[in-house]
Amino acid sequence: MEIRSTNDGASAMIVVMFRYAFHLAASAAADAPKAAVFFFLAAVDGARS
Repeated sequence: MEIRSTNDGASAMIVVMFRYAFHLAASAAADAPKAAVFFFLAAVDGARS
């Protein structure tokens, strides 16, 4: 008789979620400089007016 872990499905789901979160964080980090430049330009423009 073989005992199987019931956590296989849960651990696989956790791995998928971590991968998704990692890709999401990586894309957010890639977009952050663009957002910072836009925010900086908007702040400078607001300071001038």
